[in-house]
This record gives sequence, C-alpha cells and structure tokens, in this order.
Amino acid sequence: MTMSEIASAMLRRWYVLLGLLACAVLVTVMLAHDGGIYTTRTVVSFLRPAGTSLSLGNGTNDPSVIAFAGSVVLGINNGRPPASYSMEDAPYYGAGIRQGALVELSNSGNQWVSSFDKAEIQIQIVGRTSNWVQSKQDELVSKVLSIAESQQAAMAISPSKRITASVVPLTTHIDYVSASRSSQLAAGAAMLTAAMIIGAWGSVTADRLLSRRRLLADTSKSPPIDHTLEGSLS
Repeated sequence: MTMSEIASAMLRRWYVLLGLLACAVLVTVMLAHDGGIYTTRTVVSFLRPAGTSLSLGNGTNDPSVIAFAGSVVLGINNGRPPASYSMEDAPYYGAGIRQGALVELSNSGNQWVSSFDKAEIQIQIVGRTSNWVQSKQDELVSKVLSIAESQQAAMAISPSKRITASVVPLTTHIDYVSASRSSQLAAGAAMLTAAMIIGAWGSVTADRLLSRRRLLADTSKSPPIDHTLEGSLS
C-alpha cells in the first residue's frame, strides 16, 4: 500500500484517527499532572567490632561480614532474593515504581553476574510524598538494625564482639525527581507519533473492513442473472 492510499484511508476514516489522538492527549495530560516522586537510597554499612568507616581493615570488604549483611537482607525480604536490574546503580523508580521499597546487598555486578564486594545494605524507597518516604526509611532502617542485632544475640555473641551496623549519614537525604520540560516535550511528541502510527493502521483496517462489507451488501442486492437460453421453452 502506497502512502497516498494510506492518506486517503485516513481521510475517509478520520474519526478513527481523531479518537486515537484524543486518547493520546488524555493519557499525556494525565501523566503530566501525575507529578514527580520522592526517592532515597539509604545505605547501612556493616563493620567489624570497634571498626570505623575511616579505619583500615574495618571489615567492609571482609567476606564474612558481607555474608552476614546478606543474611540480614534475606531476613528483611522473608528469605526471598530482591529484584535485580541490569546495573547496580539503576534507580528504583526507573522500573516504573511509584511507591515501594527495595532492600538489597550492595552489588557491583550486573544482571548476569553478581559481585558482592561491600558489606553494605542499600534501601531504595520511592513514594508520592516526602513524609511517606521518611516514615518508610525510618521503619526499614530500624528493621535492618534490629535483625542484625537479634541474629547475633541468637548466636550468643557478646556485645563487644558483634558486627556493628550504622547508617551512612549522607545517604539519608530524600530527593524529589520530576521530568524536565524538554523530557515532557519529548514524551508528548512520542505519544503523538505513536497515536499517528496506530491511527493510520486503524484507519486502513477500518476502511478495508467497511469496503468489503459494502461490496458484499451490493452483491446481495443485485438482481439475479437470467440464464434462460434463447429459443427454449418457458
């Protein structure tokens, strides 16, 4: 089918294209008014007893401490592994999450190969309001510290020899993420393009179906052909 035929079909079935454009505009306006989100990536670091973040050999890279941090993550997630993404630094909201939380062990690998080389737990939270994110952050941080403490207490480890868990202060900040004006314009243009493509396909399909139906109706209304041969007896 040539472009002129497609354009003719779109003109004849203009209401199909108009309906799809109206739907695209409605969806675009709804998404634009949806607003941004609040997010945070809070980090809880695990260290050897009496270790500090500035001291050498503090246990951050110790396989035993990393394994313990991993057991805390499993405790938070009820024994299930957290969702993984292609890159370790991929934001949680990038998966389309508008409200939720993800607790995982720091992973410098990718979706094919995991590499846990730091005894750090990352708590990614996404929410509609700053208050909700703050509340969820306090809840999950308290839960991480509580599980870390209870697991070691269950093994009868003395307090002076326990692995310590502390929140990295600079990671508690809550950010607001929203689309820029250029991103909104690009998204609007993409929606318009998609609506035009689908509208063209819908117009052509509707035109073919209606033309075929009209042809069948005309055929059924045509008078029957008289097959009486000349000179035959009637």
